[in-house]
Amino acid sequence: MSCPIRAVVFDMDDTLYDEMMFVRSGFQSVARYLGIRFDLEEQKIYQIMLERLNSDGRGKIFDSVLKLHNIYSPRLVEELIEVYRTHTPKISLYSDVVETLERLRVEQLKIGIITDGLHSVQKTKVRALKLQDLVDFIIYTDELGSGYEKPHPAAFLRAIEILNCKPTNILYVGNNPEKDIFGANSVGMGSAHICRGDYTCNGSCNARFHAKSLKSLFDDVPLTLGEG
Repeated sequence: MSCPIRAVVFDMDDTLYDEMMFVRSGFQSVARYLGIRFDLEEQKIYQIMLERLNSDGRGKIFDSVLKLHNIYSPRLVEELIEVYRTHTPKISLYSDVVETLERLRVEQLKIGIITDGLHSVQKTKVRALKLQDLVDFIIYTDELGSGYEKPHPAAFLRAIEILNCKPTNILYVGNNPEKDIFGANSVGMGSAHICRGDYTCNGSCNARFHAKSLKSLFDDVPLTLGEG
């Protein structure tokens, strides 16, 4: 028996927008803060942060920049982390997101988001992207408690509860095979892998569908999933 899709739930970071936009926006705010406080060249600090990101990953970028300028202290690192987390980000949705969400609305499907990360930061992103106006609900795994980030089933089960339908009637869309696809599959949801951000699987993960964009995904996905 076929299972009609009644709802689509999305990951947010690197699925609905490019997370590197947030990182760069945060770096710019930190560089501005240091430039004003220590009379340093803002643009140069920003470029150093990007270089450290490319060479060393996110790790200890602020520590590295402060040590380079001989102004390091653990307290100042904490201040920069707070600046980064609380800044108003300059970010925007991928070009295919609004069209896709509107298309799902026309199909009368419910729409949700499950997102990891510090809930205060994720809520700032949601406001900047105006996602609260485009979806029916958002689940912040950080609000469920410590250790409940994806692929833990708690957030996926909460989505099923909110939607009040069978997991086989729900399609989950995300870019991280280990967190998004594994988590959705573990509770019986349909799953679709979007090859965005740092995670690609070349069709090798256990997602039911694979696509490089939301537009191409929903051009190909039938409105029924598997066997019920």
